[in-house]
Amino acid sequence: MHEFHDRTKGEIVDSNTQIDENLINKFNIINLFGKETLEDIQEKISRATGLAFVTVDYKGEPITKMTSFTEFCSEIRKNKKAECVCKSSDAFGGIQAAVTQKNCVYFCPCGLLEIAIPIIVRGHYLGGFIGGQVRCLDAPSGVSKLENVIKHSQNYREDKHMLSLFESVQLYDYEKFMSVAELISLIINQLGEKEAYRLMQKNSLKKEVEELNNSRKELEIENALKKNELINLRAQLNPHFLINVLNSISNLAAIEDSPKTNEMIVMFADYLKQSLGSQKSYTNLSDEFENIEKYLKIQKVKYGDLLQYSINMNEKMHYQRIPSHIIMPFVEYAVFYGIATKNNGGKVAVTSYYEGKDVVICISDNGSGFSDEAIAKKFKIYKGGYEGESIQISISNAREKLITLFGEKYDTFIENTEGEGTRSIIRFPIKFEERNV
Repeated sequence: MHEFHDRTKGEIVDSNTQIDENLINKFNIINLFGKETLEDIQEKISRATGLAFVTVDYKGEPITKMTSFTEFCSEIRKNKKAECVCKSSDAFGGIQAAVTQKNCVYFCPCGLLEIAIPIIVRGHYLGGFIGGQVRCLDAPSGVSKLENVIKHSQNYREDKHMLSLFESVQLYDYEKFMSVAELISLIINQLGEKEAYRLMQKNSLKKEVEELNNSRKELEIENALKKNELINLRAQLNPHFLINVLNSISNLAAIEDSPKTNEMIVMFADYLKQSLGSQKSYTNLSDEFENIEKYLKIQKVKYGDLLQYSINMNEKMHYQRIPSHIIMPFVEYAVFYGIATKNNGGKVAVTSYYEGKDVVICISDNGSGFSDEAIAKKFKIYKGGYEGESIQISISNAREKLITLFGEKYDTFIENTEGEGTRSIIRFPIKFEERNV
């Protein structure tokens, strides 16, 4: 068993250092991130910065929908000829970023400041993040002005309405604009590297599974896969990187005097620090409940008065040992499928108590109470890949963990009553031997 584990671990290290060039050459920005993910990133960064965004491929062609484009730019692009000029401007930025492999800042043909951020993974240029559409009065004289090279057939300044729309575009300080661009570049390229790493690990893992498919050591294979999945997950999420980025955004929110945004980011960073930072298989019940409360506070900001919650724990249970991360999926389930799907909201209650020789934890809500069949029917249009699917997978993993550790009789009891809510009962022995699964 130890020999198998050491060999597997050694192969993983080798796969990290020996880059599969054939796999990297197949990378493109869509199959690496996915169009929906790119648009989601655009949307989140746009909300935080107020800038407009579109993503282009390595040829300079737009591959995502335009996010938060100004009314001025949207109006300009209604004219087919003008739209071609604007797309040429985007392509110019993308190509310059590709050639220099650095952020390229320039004024578009209409005089708005924009920046092209190259997306480079393992030395391969995949495309660019084109953002901006702001006015800037203090830019250095050396910044390129495309109106000297690419011209619109009609001068918008001669149209009072268009001139008014132009003057309504937000004003940005050049230094602040470049600082925001650097932060975005860090985020998007780090995410690209992490996603590439994940795909390479997945490809390496697939080859290993094929080689071991006929082996009789099924238990050893299963354990190796679980360890590799954990390595992939930690590499993808990298808590230190995420927390540092959130702290940077928090500082930006503070500078821009956005206290509510800053409060939300600080809460989320604290939640991530506890959720992702710990690699322990077991924890105290009080620590688990503390993290659940942080999660519910964040959801409270999102749903407001639609979400009420209560957390009750017997005082004697503070230091009760519990396998890590087995309660949270059921709390997420209560919020996502229970409260969020009900027009008038509801309440989530988390309670713990001793019953005989067992610890009992009850998670209940007075939400929709959908059955598994109702959930499958209601969310069929998403074809997987949405938040609820991840929650259901986490619940399955938590139930499997409890059964593996304590036996079939400790499988979680889940009761759905349509229109009244859902109740989940987690049960495990008060005293048990801590062991990894």
